[in-house]
Amino acid sequence: MILPMARVQLLGPRDLLPEILEFVQGEGVLELRAPEQVGPQPSRPAQHGGDAGADGEGGEASLADQLARTEALLARLPAASVQGPAGRAEQDRPSATRLAVLGSEVPALAARRAALVEERDATDRFSRLVAALAPLRHALDPALQPEIHGLVLREDPETLALLQGEVARITGGRCEVQARPLDEEHTGILVVVPRAHGRALTQLLFERGVDEVKLPAACNGKGLFDVLLHLSVRAREIPAEIARADEALAVAGVELAGLAASLRGALERRRALSRCAETRFACVVAGYMPAERLPALRAAARERLGDRVAVLAEAPARGAWGEVPVVLRNRTPLRPFQLLLALVPLPRYGSVDPTPWLAFFFPLFFGLVLGDVAFGLLGIAVALVARRRGWGGSVGRELAWIALACSLSAAIFGLLFGEALGELGAHLGLHPVLMDRRHAFMSFLGLALAIGGAHVAIGSVLGVASALRRGHRREAVARTAKLLLLGASATAVLALLGLVPRAVAPPAAIVGGAFLLVAIGAEGPMAALDLVLGLGNVLSYARLMALGLASVMLAEVANLVAGALRPAAAGLAIAALLHAVNFTLGLISPTVAALRLHYVEFFEKFYEEGGEPYRPFVLT
Repeated sequence: MILPMARVQLLGPRDLLPEILEFVQGEGVLELRAPEQVGPQPSRPAQHGGDAGADGEGGEASLADQLARTEALLARLPAASVQGPAGRAEQDRPSATRLAVLGSEVPALAARRAALVEERDATDRFSRLVAALAPLRHALDPALQPEIHGLVLREDPETLALLQGEVARITGGRCEVQARPLDEEHTGILVVVPRAHGRALTQLLFERGVDEVKLPAACNGKGLFDVLLHLSVRAREIPAEIARADEALAVAGVELAGLAASLRGALERRRALSRCAETRFACVVAGYMPAERLPALRAAARERLGDRVAVLAEAPARGAWGEVPVVLRNRTPLRPFQLLLALVPLPRYGSVDPTPWLAFFFPLFFGLVLGDVAFGLLGIAVALVARRRGWGGSVGRELAWIALACSLSAAIFGLLFGEALGELGAHLGLHPVLMDRRHAFMSFLGLALAIGGAHVAIGSVLGVASALRRGHRREAVARTAKLLLLGASATAVLALLGLVPRAVAPPAAIVGGAFLLVAIGAEGPMAALDLVLGLGNVLSYARLMALGLASVMLAEVANLVAGALRPAAAGLAIAALLHAVNFTLGLISPTVAALRLHYVEFFEKFYEEGGEPYRPFVLT
């Protein structure tokens, strides 16, 4: 159903407008709309409690700039630092001074943490390399301030020899290159050079594409023993330092998240001022909301704003229904079928919500086409598994519910038609209860057209009710006459076909002519064309019979191939493939056909599109 909406206005003193907007934003139920004029409008926009102009701290440009800076700072933080809840800001607008302080603190903290993580990784890697090469020593003169460089290369004597030659060349022979196999494929290497040649060695390794296991900068110039001692101490210190940096970043992240929420709310309220009305002394905030939530809003306004603000509400005028937002609300079993309306515009407020009819006829059409017990049970199993495992989230669960309803309908029609993978159902003890689609072609066609006629008639009845609801009596008379004309014409055709007594044909034709005159009088000569169009709409449902017949015949072909082809394994494989193709087509064809029959033949009788989605003013 389409929820009844209320046109709500909050009236209060002009100086309370910022507080009223903050209250409405916090409640999150009112979609703001420009109110009607409540008196002479001020020539200049009013300033409200810190709402400075565009260049002031509370101006829109300033708020947008502060929000962008806050979000940029949040983006620099590790994800874990902003997982906590954002606290509510104490002031309506956060101080730009505090944001400036955080703007300098946060990058420094983030850089410090990144440096600590890099040092930790380097310490771990180098410690493992040195431990693997121990007890190697170097004999370079300490006065040269030797630097230790670690490498891990693939086992290759030629590469190692080349490296030794190059290092000796750039250092004039004052170096040591020591290696030891780390495993079957890799060799660990320690290169010790004077500090004066350290940059040249790094450049050489970079040019040769060698990934160096870099030693922390604090170890430069130290002996191997001192390096190991330093690494051992830092391995114990670094985790505590990272934890302190994370704690500081978490505190800053929560504060930044709170600032961002406060800034975002203030910016949205600033922009919302253009949708409010003001006089010299009063202000009005107006919009639409579900009528069922009006009592809760009144109670909250009384508690928060007291008697200085009045909450007025009324039902939307019929002439304004085109601008009223639409909220669809159906019972839990029907709600998933609202997804099928996502392919068309929302229904207009005050019109008919077709969801219940979709929930009934869509599975009905699907089952009428597929009509196979085996396929139905397979679809039920897949839908239940999808819902149990939560595939696709909430939308996936709703689609699985629709699939479950359609598969159940297919299984029921399979029992009525006595089909399970075509004629294999007969070998399992299934017998047609309603009809055998393989032979009763005309009966199947008659069933499809009967269901189509009922579908179109229901749409026409809904169209009459919609016209009456909108106060269009002439249109309601025309729709009623055309509906009865279609019924009289169908009766006359059935009589001529011998399906009802032939004596019924003349009276039916006379009654149909009378209704035609009524329709022409109410709507004009074009009403006569609706007779042809209405019969064409009903005949469109013959596609259900055609698709269903194609499905059962493809199953028959698969079974014939399985029985006739030799060797038997090949026949069974091809038959299984054909049944899989049939099942795939059975999912697609009835879905497309059922949606088309709803959107074209059914909706055109009553559906009024153009509804606006409900977008309440709420902190995003």
